[in-house]
Amino acid sequence: MRAIRRQRGWSQQFVGDRAGLSRGAIAKYEALDRPVDSRTTLYALAEALGVRVGDLTGEHQDQLDPSVAKFHASVADIEIALWTTGNTTPTGTVRTLTELATVAQHAAQLRRACDYAALGPLLAPLLTDCYRHTRDATGADRDIAWDVLSASAYTASAALKARGYSALAWTAAQEIERAAENIGGTAGPATAMFTRSQILLSRPGSLPTALDYAASAADRLARDVRTLGEIETYGQLHLQAGLVSAALGTDPTPHLDEADEQVARLQHAKKGSSILRNPTFGASNVTLWRMSAAMELREPEQVLKLAPCLAPETIKAPGRRAQYFVEIGRAHAQRRHYRESLNSILRAEYIAPQQVRGMNHVRELVGHMMRSARRDLATGDLGRLAQRVGVVPI
Repeated sequence: MRAIRRQRGWSQQFVGDRAGLSRGAIAKYEALDRPVDSRTTLYALAEALGVRVGDLTGEHQDQLDPSVAKFHASVADIEIALWTTGNTTPTGTVRTLTELATVAQHAAQLRRACDYAALGPLLAPLLTDCYRHTRDATGADRDIAWDVLSASAYTASAALKARGYSALAWTAAQEIERAAENIGGTAGPATAMFTRSQILLSRPGSLPTALDYAASAADRLARDVRTLGEIETYGQLHLQAGLVSAALGTDPTPHLDEADEQVARLQHAKKGSSILRNPTFGASNVTLWRMSAAMELREPEQVLKLAPCLAPETIKAPGRRAQYFVEIGRAHAQRRHYRESLNSILRAEYIAPQQVRGMNHVRELVGHMMRSARRDLATGDLGRLAQRVGVVPI
């Protein structure tokens, strides 16, 4: 912050006025006396300084992490597959739709486990073969091809967004929407709008649009939601709308309560034929999103009150299970309980290392603890964690 501000020739007061913060707050951030532990504050600072969020957070460190190198090496091929809609030079026999459905479901599992290194090389060939079936298949097979493509595009978009490729993730989200137009139902439109809203949530100035995408889609689709997959994807829209509401400083409760009501429908819902689902949606996940919303509202006590209500082993996806411990770690850090915070972050990293090491707020939190915690903590587990997340050089 200090380097960028001085390069601009701006005073702390000027940056504070642009960000809606006091000069004293800017001084504390620059002096490393206060962590930037709010999404809203981080976005305001990036906008005020006229830079990307990644310029403030060291997002480029993810590109250097050897554990996800295979994913980054695959991005160019994923890009070509999406840009050309699979119309590339043939390199082998196109797999059958049954084979592609199996691979698409395996890819989704890898994404939920945050194993991006294993996932990356699968995506471009999977998308390319799906595209070819959408052009060549007829009748029911063509509908299946579009369905498998929609699921594959969702996996690709979510993974790309998580690894910092927001523009390409948006392109993949558009392909979910295009597939949905060809297969009907509500799962496709719900997933496309959920994905767009997630991407926008990571961009400064985009929160009102992020909320509109999620909430408007939920309103539009509500009356037509019937199958298991449709309930799951519709419920995720309300979770997303609740999280964005909290990021905007408004009450997320109506959306989170609606998500709880959708959980009650799962037990009696028919399965449906589409493989486009969000099986992580359920009672445990709603509680976890309540914790995340409480952190957005800077309510660490509420996070720690909710945490014992949720047994982490009931959270199906490793990535979401890691998020549970990240939220607890953030809450403890806000209360200056650094030992408890470190233990929670380490548990999260053990569950999903590729995911946790790339989280901006984890980097910010670890950096703050390195400056504020006792020396014996900073030179032990915390110091080693700081190296792994890129806060200090190895």
